[in-house]
Amino acid sequence: MTAHSIPWPRAIVALGILALSATVAIGTYAGVIAAGGNDHQTADWLISYPGEFIRRGLFGQLLFGIAPYGAGTLWLLFAVQIACYVPVFAFFVSYLVRTNFSWSAIALIASPAALPFIGWDPLGGFRKEILGFLALVLIAVARRRLAQHWQVTLLIAALAVWTVGVFSWESVAFLLPAAGFLLLTEPRLPLRRTMAALFTAIGASALAASVIWHGSAATTTALCTRILDQGLSPNLCTGAVAWMGRSLQDSVDLIDKGAATNSGYLFMMALALLPIVLSPWLRRYWGWALVAAIGIAPLFALGIDYGRWVHILVIELSICIAASHRDLIESRLWNPLSVGLFVTMWALPHANPTTPGVPGWPWKGLTADAINWLQVRLLSLH
Repeated sequence: MTAHSIPWPRAIVALGILALSATVAIGTYAGVIAAGGNDHQTADWLISYPGEFIRRGLFGQLLFGIAPYGAGTLWLLFAVQIACYVPVFAFFVSYLVRTNFSWSAIALIASPAALPFIGWDPLGGFRKEILGFLALVLIAVARRRLAQHWQVTLLIAALAVWTVGVFSWESVAFLLPAAGFLLLTEPRLPLRRTMAALFTAIGASALAASVIWHGSAATTTALCTRILDQGLSPNLCTGAVAWMGRSLQDSVDLIDKGAATNSGYLFMMALALLPIVLSPWLRRYWGWALVAAIGIAPLFALGIDYGRWVHILVIELSICIAASHRDLIESRLWNPLSVGLFVTMWALPHANPTTPGVPGWPWKGLTADAINWLQVRLLSLH
């Protein structure tokens, strides 16, 4: 595609939304890091091995092994998180270019449940699932017409990231159906069956380990001590770290308490999946999509971050679609009006959309953010 053949109006819409949402997400999270980090968004990455093996501890153990004392640890973490997102964003931008910025592709990639999710609700971004996204993107790139040694190198890198991911957050293993699709539906991919077996074995091992070494109240204390020894704020001990000492029943009780409020996510999920449902890819690979949805289903029974779970499903299926033939996204139902409304008029709260028992749903998204920004500027004139 030459510069003259790029449909610049469509490109500006798509790239503008991605750039704006990324800027909001990075700027907001940088402020969080400067303030000492968030007890979930940041602290979950600081779970380590405090003298014993526990679930979710691999990344934190590696980080503490190389990080400077104090706030430098958080800024190094921030850099790693950004580094994980860069290939994912680059992969989807290259897909938009490959599809000549078709309206169908824009609806998929610029959807509020896809990449812009982290901009319209920044607290939902920079979580450990990005390790899984990165692993999937590396496999997807390996499917391209590359020299075999580059394909093998990318697959080994993907396996390494996958290993770190599943032993840092066991739920990354629920992305296994997408990894299986990417590995097994490209017959020219070297070592594809071997890699599929390794991904499965490592993911299953991480899930088993998370049950055996689940954690206890003593674990929480040891994790917090390690964080404090790194010169970090005790506020980082109150969220994800504290949850390491709680039982599965605690999670189930919390989900049950917010069931009425969270029922609104059923409609939001249907909206989020619309570009995928309308795609020819789904009609050809519906079995893989069904397995992917079943794979993510346990998250809805184990945690309250329903918006994140929908986002994870959308991203993994979007990576699969982007790795397939470009025509498998095209639908005549997407046009300037439908895409404009779809990508600007709504967004997914990552969790707890409203106080339990209080009716209503928060309005988020590009249009909502633009109105809020304009109101702030107008009020500042008085």
